[in-house]
Amino acid sequence: MKSEALIKNKFTHRISKGSRFNQIYIPKEFNSSFEVGDLVEIKLLEKKTSLYYSKNLEILSNFKEKLVKDIFFILSEFEGIKQIFVVGSFLTNKIDYNDIDVLIISDKNLENKIYNELTENFNLKFHIILIPVKRLDYLERSCPLTRSMLYYFVSNKDFNLPLDIEIDKKHIQFLLMMPEDLLKLNMGSNSRVFYDNLRRLISIEKFLEKKDIDPIKLDKEVSDLIGSDIFILIKNNEKLDEKILLKLKHVISLKLNIIRRLLKHQEL
Repeated sequence: MKSEALIKNKFTHRISKGSRFNQIYIPKEFNSSFEVGDLVEIKLLEKKTSLYYSKNLEILSNFKEKLVKDIFFILSEFEGIKQIFVVGSFLTNKIDYNDIDVLIISDKNLENKIYNELTENFNLKFHIILIPVKRLDYLERSCPLTRSMLYYFVSNKDFNLPLDIEIDKKHIQFLLMMPEDLLKLNMGSNSRVFYDNLRRLISIEKFLEKKDIDPIKLDKEVSDLIGSDIFILIKNNEKLDEKILLKLKHVISLKLNIIRRLLKHQEL
């Protein structure tokens, strides 16, 4: 896996003498083996990779750190990537995660190529999220879901979420479309959608209240809101009966009303 990628990173060059830029030091004990004019092959054996943690994230285990470094190394082969983030439950959960979320900041359409490259190299499930460079500048200030996603991250470059936010009413209304649709649909056989949308609504509410959006704490808030038994059902995508569906829709309706009031307050 990693060794195959490293093989690509090699070149040949003739040994020269002096203090030219980018020369490679040859120890004195090897002077008899290497002479000026010899053609040598230089091969990268190990790439130095720095990891940049979000301020909220604890240091990962050695296994996870090595995996993240290997992911960053593989993706360093792609042109047009400005920055890479690993986000999601892989970082915060010890074992309870379904895939590895990789956020790519790039103006090139690389999702499929990156997904194929990572799955072939690691034999793991990945979820690739691609955001154009200028779009990130907007989303990091104006999108509660993006800010929640980047609350915990490891990146190949330094990054900090801006403290100042910008409330874009149209964007918030766009984010509310999905939970609004749930009030009209019968989704008892796909209950996970209620879990995702309750987390979404709480994220939006906290954003409008100018509070941190810690994705770990969202689960507790959803559980407190609907009860632990129903929370387990929707998180595990279990089938729901009509009584539970009505309760969930009632809770969503209440949250939507709170968010609409908060939005209206922003306009005053």
